[in-house]
Amino acid sequence: MKVKLISVFLLLTHLCHAQNAKNINPYGYKISYVRYFNGKTVENQDPVIVFTNAKETLISSQNIQTKNSSYPFEKTRIDRADNSYIQLAYLKANNTVAMVDNNSILKQNLELVNETKVILGYVCKKAKTVINSNGIELWYTNQLGVKGAPSILGQNLGLVLETVRNGNSIITATKIEKLKKQESNFVSNDFNSSPKTDLLTYRDLLWKSRFTTINVFKDELVRFSDEAKSNDSILRFSKGLILVRKIKFPEIKKDQKVFIDIQQNSNGDAYDRTGTAFVIPMDKSISFLDGLQKGAKELPKYTNGNGSEYQGVVATDTYSPLLELMRFFYSLWYQTI
Repeated sequence: MKVKLISVFLLLTHLCHAQNAKNINPYGYKISYVRYFNGKTVENQDPVIVFTNAKETLISSQNIQTKNSSYPFEKTRIDRADNSYIQLAYLKANNTVAMVDNNSILKQNLELVNETKVILGYVCKKAKTVINSNGIELWYTNQLGVKGAPSILGQNLGLVLETVRNGNSIITATKIEKLKKQESNFVSNDFNSSPKTDLLTYRDLLWKSRFTTINVFKDELVRFSDEAKSNDSILRFSKGLILVRKIKFPEIKKDQKVFIDIQQNSNGDAYDRTGTAFVIPMDKSISFLDGLQKGAKELPKYTNGNGSEYQGVVATDTYSPLLELMRFFYSLWYQTI
């Protein structure tokens, strides 16, 4: 009787594994993730999209897949054979760069925890780690027969369906879709054709691609001289101590920032030790440029309590004062600000 019970148990176990194997989709899966913070959905997010099968995994996003992502943007391809990955950056149209990492995934230090929970109908196990003082929990399942995650972390565990950072920042799977045969080749040839570089250079190129650089002045001499003359592109005032150039900025969106970089080289004049970089607003009928070209009398006056008059320093209905971007001091030697 004991032998029969063991036989029945082994038979049921075999049937259970066989049934799970039949449910695994050979072409892979598409997993959609959503971010939450302090229990609320993160607004204006670009949801992470993961494509994965037994051969490879692709980390992308909804905007990238629908071709609505602005430059620069990144995609990641993980080779399931050796857990190496390629990070691919699209810097501009027809301008890409990539880096290869063969070790990071294999070196991840993850502690497996004896806890489970169900996400989207799949039993998930728990792993945890600490990175830069951030406690991170990963919930992954092995029931789909594939590996993957919404980031590089946890790629070798199984299919990560939820990541929790510090208990309040969560990215969790909201949908798992089976891929069809024609959808199984989800990795573009850009991963192979793009030039490869090291990690440091890759990050530098990616960072610089986020900026639009506008050169205003280059190798211009700022000095007091009767020889200082304006030309077609640069106006000089106060005998060469003030340089003005009219430029057109691209649209500056709400969340964008503007930086100014000044490089200077003093010729040793002890009095040339201060300077300022400023913008002349042209949004009203009178501008500071009128004062430079026609004289200070063109600018509105401000009178203080003791009767002293100052021109061009306060805003009026018809005039906007200067917008100072940087005031700098320099020594007699070469300096970069």
